[in-house]
Parts: sequence; structure tokens; C-alpha cells
Amino acid sequence: MSLVYPSREWAEAYCKALSEDKAYNDAGKGWQWDVVLSVVNLPTELSRQLNADKAALKLQLREGKCLGVEFAIGAVPDAPYVLEADYSTWSKVIQGKLEVVGAMLSGTIRLKRGSMVSLARYTNAAVAMARVTTKLSTKFLS
Repeated sequence: MSLVYPSREWAEAYCKALSEDKAYNDAGKGWQWDVVLSVVNLPTELSRQLNADKAALKLQLREGKCLGVEFAIGAVPDAPYVLEADYSTWSKVIQGKLEVVGAMLSGTIRLKRGSMVSLARYTNAAVAMARVTTKLSTKFLS
């Protein structure tokens, strides 16, 4: 069954998949901070369903595991790291059509809070996180 992106169900499946992924487990060793993935410019159908123009996933990431996730509608939860991108950008990452590190370096995915220097040390973890999304059965709305 495909899960709608973004949704609480998709976020929970993503967190579980991260914790079960060996490549992410290894690459995320040493990481100790929550990360918010903020989705802006939602498509019309999804915006109507959520009654908001943005949504966010707050991932509780520790030592290569996802300990929990929060799904927020219309607001961005507080976290040491906040990454923001348009719905279309995140959709391309999830489909494996856009490389996440290049998108961050080009500003397509924007670092709204946190240290780029610290993130750079975890490039392999970011790549593994993006790869895990491509394994989820995801439904995109227009």
C-alpha cells in the first residue's frame, strides 16, 4: 500500500526504515540532533486536505537510528537542524531523481537552522537517508 507524502503514516514508515537500514545506521554514528524536514508549497489537492500550505517531519535521530518522529501541519517544529524545500523538490529526492547533497549545496534544499559545517561531516548519512526514502511505497498528490 502506498503512503501519501507527507503524512504521519509516511513519516512513521520513514523513521522505521531509517532505523532498519544498515548503511544509515553506520553513516549516522555520532549524530545527536533532531532534524526537521520542512515541506513548503504543497500542491493544491494536498493543501486542501491538510488545510495548510506547509508540513514538516521532525526526526529524532541518534547514533544512526530514528527514535521517533513528529508530523506537523502548518508549522515548523523547533529543532537544532531545519531543512526546507518545496514539495516538488522533496518528491524528486524521494523518487531518486534528485541528489540530496547537490540540492543542499545549490540551495534547492535550504538549511534554515543548524551548521552546514556539522552537516558536511555527515554527507554519507544524508545520502543514506535519501536512499531510504526511495524504498518506501509513496503516493504523491497533485
